[in-house]
Amino acid sequence: MRSIGLLATLTGILMLASSCGGDGGGTIPPENRAPEASFDLPPSCTTHAACNFSSTSTDDDAVTDWNWDFDGDGSFDKNTANATHTYTSAGDFDVSLMVRDAQGLSDTETRRITIAPGNAPPTAAFTSTCTAADCSFISTSSDAAPGTITAHEWTFGDGGEADVVSPSHTYAVTVPTDFTVTLTVTDNEGATDTETQTISVIPVNTPPTAGFTVTCTAGNCSFISTSTDAAPGTIIAYAWTFGDGGRADVAKPLHNYVVTAPTDFTVTLTVTDNEGAIDTETQTVTVSPPPPSAEGCVTSGTRVDCALNITARSTVRLKLVAINCDLNKQRVVTAPSIGDQVFLNVCERTAGEELGIFGGPLDELIVFEAGSQVPIRFHQGEIDRNHPVLGPPAGRLEGTFPTWTLSFEDGADPGAPGEPDFIDVVVEVRAVPAE
Repeated sequence: MRSIGLLATLTGILMLASSCGGDGGGTIPPENRAPEASFDLPPSCTTHAACNFSSTSTDDDAVTDWNWDFDGDGSFDKNTANATHTYTSAGDFDVSLMVRDAQGLSDTETRRITIAPGNAPPTAAFTSTCTAADCSFISTSSDAAPGTITAHEWTFGDGGEADVVSPSHTYAVTVPTDFTVTLTVTDNEGATDTETQTISVIPVNTPPTAGFTVTCTAGNCSFISTSTDAAPGTIIAYAWTFGDGGRADVAKPLHNYVVTAPTDFTVTLTVTDNEGAIDTETQTVTVSPPPPSAEGCVTSGTRVDCALNITARSTVRLKLVAINCDLNKQRVVTAPSIGDQVFLNVCERTAGEELGIFGGPLDELIVFEAGSQVPIRFHQGEIDRNHPVLGPPAGRLEGTFPTWTLSFEDGADPGAPGEPDFIDVVVEVRAVPAE
């Protein structure tokens, strides 16, 4: 049996012979050595501050991998040659660095570090409340003793900023809009923290502003809405009440008041916008009847206007006494602003018919005040193509308050014997005392 020493000697001779043989021979490569792990501890470290660690490891070739465990829990935290770590609690911790070279050989160095208590950064937080575009913010940020928050920096997402604890801010918006609000707090040690939230700002609709102007000629009044509404609101509805029972729902209404003496009316305009907001404007409008003219009848073109003086408060009735006409569309009415259509197509009516004068939105008997006038208008009418050319109409007034007779000449037979005869349409006008 061969001894172990002899076997080793023979084996070494054989290995040497093998390595020296071949074509021209060669050199034996140097044996790879494992790296040597080492690192520098920072001179002092406190909680909540970054601690810097630097590898000073060496290798006969090069270190290719670094694995740090900063708190001794067996888990690697960083994998770079130089690394930082922030401790959240004070005490002693085992710091390990394992390094590896390209051939996979490794080495580990462990050292103990003492972490002293340091400043804990503040915690930023806030609440917000918005009423329409007006928003209030309250910082609920905190800082562990002995730290205290010394600065608040707000950005409101629209370019606005503030540096107080609980600011207010108004957003210039006309439609619902989201904004990113950021609060950064800094404590007495210079530590900071930031909180960011998204808030939705929904503007409250601004109600419209109602307004109008009015122009009256006798009882005929023209109203123009001057109402406004702030964008994006728009006025979509108009509601007028004219104080006499009349109503309208357009922006520029016309309204006819029936008055026999100067009268005040309370006019109200209510406007509504596209958000349902409303506003109301009320004005007092004074309406006067046309200025009185001389009692009697005056021809103007194809009509005759008669004015009858009222000396006591009365209602008025008209009666067809005689009809001797054949023209189309002859009629007896009251002139504006009363405008009652008393007898239409008078040539086709029957003598003896009697009607009162009505008016106003409720079509009630009109009460004529003392000192006012009843305006009676006769329209001449129209001829057919075979009829002679018409002459001018005319009217004649007889009587006095409370009973008058109006006799109208329609001008249908100009130049005929007996013309004008003033018997074409005869109307009796009677004033009835009003209660």
